[in-house]
Amino acid sequence: MKRENNFGIVRLIAAWFVFAGHLGLILGGTAPRFGGFSLHELGVFTLFLISGYLITMSWLSDPHPLRFAIRRFFRLWPPLAVMVLLVVFVAGPLLSDLGVKGYFESWYTVYLRNLRFFPVFALPGVFMDVPIPNTVNGSLWTMPVEAALYVITPVLLTVLRVKHGSKISFRIMTAFTVLVCGINVALITVGVQNRVVVYGVNLFQAYQVVVFYVIGIFFTYEEVRKYLNIQLACVAMCVLLAFQSASGTVQYILLYVIFPYFIFSFVFTPEPVFKNVGKKVEPSYGIYLYGFFFQQLVIYLQQQYGISLGYTRTFLISALFTLAAAVVSYYMVEKPMLQVSRFLIKKVKRENMESR
Repeated sequence: MKRENNFGIVRLIAAWFVFAGHLGLILGGTAPRFGGFSLHELGVFTLFLISGYLITMSWLSDPHPLRFAIRRFFRLWPPLAVMVLLVVFVAGPLLSDLGVKGYFESWYTVYLRNLRFFPVFALPGVFMDVPIPNTVNGSLWTMPVEAALYVITPVLLTVLRVKHGSKISFRIMTAFTVLVCGINVALITVGVQNRVVVYGVNLFQAYQVVVFYVIGIFFTYEEVRKYLNIQLACVAMCVLLAFQSASGTVQYILLYVIFPYFIFSFVFTPEPVFKNVGKKVEPSYGIYLYGFFFQQLVIYLQQQYGISLGYTRTFLISALFTLAAAVVSYYMVEKPMLQVSRFLIKKVKRENMESR
């Protein structure tokens, strides 16, 4: 993988897309749209697309189950855990309509299920009268999907015999990617919007993002990346925009073909202008974790004081709090956990060498 790329800026933009899309809904309206899709959808799709690529490259570069698990766990869980604990034991009692005593006598511990990636959105008496009530953090629904994909990825790559430089492997992965996309297009065409929920997650909703994760795996092959061209990708995006009012079937087919091609063409464009974004501070995960909560908080405070700031000012104020929390999360949680991860991986490698 090219060391100089635009992954950092793409992650950051995707996180803010999720933020911007959610705010439209949280204000009681509709989310801003682009190419027929809401911004928060495109943001989540992009994050899973990138994740599919990077997680696959991580496994292929070091296919050791324990070291892989260490990397993934310390990247995903500690920042989530800190956010959940802060919300439950600090924000919850301060914001609850039940008061501090009533809050702690209620069912607040249910929210701690998020620590085991079981999405719970409500806290007792918190955000009861906002446009999206009883929802402290709607972004958490993707956490079990992401965690499950971390577990599934090594198995999937082994079963599909994903191996770069192998024509057979590329053909198998191509067929699998087309199948995964085709199933979702078929479901959308026949209007299937099932409400089958497993471990707190709507399976149909989860499958939407899994498709992009698989496409991300597909783009790890040089046979695909050699055709990337940012100029061609920009023209293709114009086609996607032109058909934004087409049927859902056509929209999703174009989305699967054009959108990932554009994202990776931008990521791997020659002489990337934004190559240093995210090198010193990488706040995208923190923005994703804290954005929804601070948006709800700002709207809640507006209601308490009888004011209405509108979309733009609400965006800016909640974005300021979110960015501050994301930066603190990076320096106080994510970066230290990265160092712990590296230490443990080195220890595992050393022990493996000594045991030989």
